[in-house]
Amino acid sequence: MADSFDHLILGSTPLAGLIAGLLAAAHGRRVCLVGEPFSPFRLQRNLGLSIAPVTRPETLILLKASAAETVRLIGGWGKGLLTRADALFVAETPASIAALGHFRHLALALGYTIEPVADRSIASGIMLRVRDAQLIGHGRLEPELESWLAGLGVRHLDAAVTDVTLRKDGSARIASEGRTFEAAQAVLAGDNVIRQYLGDDNLDRSLETVPASSVLLEGGRPLPSPFVAFLDRGVTLEQDGRVAVSGVVTGDPATARARLGSAVARAGTLRLAGETALHAVRTGDGAPYFGPARGARTLLIAGLGPAAPFYAPAIARHLAGASPADEASWFAARGPTRGNLRLQVADYSAVPA
Repeated sequence: MADSFDHLILGSTPLAGLIAGLLAAAHGRRVCLVGEPFSPFRLQRNLGLSIAPVTRPETLILLKASAAETVRLIGGWGKGLLTRADALFVAETPASIAALGHFRHLALALGYTIEPVADRSIASGIMLRVRDAQLIGHGRLEPELESWLAGLGVRHLDAAVTDVTLRKDGSARIASEGRTFEAAQAVLAGDNVIRQYLGDDNLDRSLETVPASSVLLEGGRPLPSPFVAFLDRGVTLEQDGRVAVSGVVTGDPATARARLGSAVARAGTLRLAGETALHAVRTGDGAPYFGPARGARTLLIAGLGPAAPFYAPAIARHLAGASPADEASWFAARGPTRGNLRLQVADYSAVPA
């Protein structure tokens, strides 16, 4: 007879691992995680920052509380897994400038330290610095995350040797190395697995896929901040204590190199040491998405951006049916049924040129 789990989490991101572990640790659920094992040689596909330039107060309130929980959790695993960083956000079009200005006032009201930065390299636009954000130490976090999951009894299966069959009722059959398992609820927690298991035809109408790439740059000077996001260029950069720069570039591949080059111009001559093509799943209204696939009950998590890992405690409560009223209301409004309520949850999302 097949072993059974309450939840199957599909994904190779820190978000997927954190959700799996929190479901087991905080909610007593039997959890199976299917994803790629950590490799220090794989390009960084996901950046992780504890703040995001959102414009909905309820979203920033939830993120601030959930991020604090995440920081306490990861901080208990050891030193150096998180880095305090002053993050920079750059807006260069009228719509993005207005959105970032709104975010600034909202963040100040919620106790963040945030300030404009004068920068001659930004010809027409604004740059904001958010002080004391937390940046995930990729390459250091993942081994500790895997050890934590093992200690909790989460079954972690290698996606390369595992076949998953998703059913319309949201359950799943898992076959790996001669063994078979059942899971009552499957959750897709990563853009790559959403495309792998569903493609574009089974996405909710509020979701769309856009081309992206993960890059590694070497040989230049330090960036002005360990984390810099150029909202209108579709370029997000991270420099985690080294000269090498990891980045994610979204939007038209034909203009990606030019947009990346303009974003790192101040760092001097950089060499492209690695690049991997990706696809990002984003929402048309800019709000996160938590809900089923089209025509099925498999759950999708999309549209969270670099802050995704820091939503994990709130997401785990939502999946376990243990959300307090304010969180439950927030998640309910960001599912496929938002329809005519879309204007009440829509957030700003820049579309790179």
